[in-house]
Amino acid sequence: MRLPSTAPWRLVRHRLPGRLAVVACALWLSLLPGRAAGAGLTLDDDALWGYAEQLRQQGEYYRAVSEYKRLLHFFPASPHAGRARVSLGLALLQGSEPAQALEALEPAALGRLPDTLTGDGYFLRGVAWLELDPTRPYAMREPELAQALGEFETIPPDWPLRERTAGFVRAMREPPQLPSKSPMLAGSLSAVLPGAGSFYVGRYAEGSLAFFLTALLGYATVTSFDQDHVAAGTVFGALTLAFYGGAIYSAANGAHKYNNAVRETFLGEQRRRFGIAVGAGRVAGAFNLQF
Repeated sequence: MRLPSTAPWRLVRHRLPGRLAVVACALWLSLLPGRAAGAGLTLDDDALWGYAEQLRQQGEYYRAVSEYKRLLHFFPASPHAGRARVSLGLALLQGSEPAQALEALEPAALGRLPDTLTGDGYFLRGVAWLELDPTRPYAMREPELAQALGEFETIPPDWPLRERTAGFVRAMREPPQLPSKSPMLAGSLSAVLPGAGSFYVGRYAEGSLAFFLTALLGYATVTSFDQDHVAAGTVFGALTLAFYGGAIYSAANGAHKYNNAVRETFLGEQRRRFGIAVGAGRVAGAFNLQF
């Protein structure tokens, strides 16, 4: 058996005797990318596509991403290239990488896709915008929501599930009158009576604590000055003012949190209603998209 005179083979041949060297070199050849051991088979775009899809369907999203990128790099004219671009974005979303999904599905790349895949690409871009840092308060995520709605509106009218995305856009652009709390009113109530603003926004434990501590520290302040304990009265007075101001701030902040929670709940309800959802191993469960 004559093996190629490559640098790894020469290293093995000098360090290992006879048949052991042959076995070691055969193992090395089996690890070469794009070649099956002893068969001389070169990896093609069909094999890459099938392997990438298999990895994604098995939940190995990051490995699938590497294979999609490999296919797009080495076989840009492949019949699978368009679907690989969309599946690349899909795998990144399923792997919780929405920012990278947006890069993979940039408009310039989508413009080179077949018409049948353009809608899929813009749908995934819309979902990616919704998934960007979902832990931030709703008010801070409104620019991303606007971007998502714009992506959904870009979906071609003949896309099979266009009506569902259009329904989601309408629901978010024309929401019903949602309950809300006024931060100014909440702060004003706590300025008049510490803790009252927190009660107004439904944070009863916080309001009770604010009232109790402010009243206790206020009593300690007055008592200290009445007994000519100026130093103690000064300390208690400073603490009273701090807790008084904190009660006002907490009430106003509680109103903002209440409003954010209401709107976040509404957004989640509409996403579930129209199938604009992402989860481990699935994208848009109600859509059941097949790429």
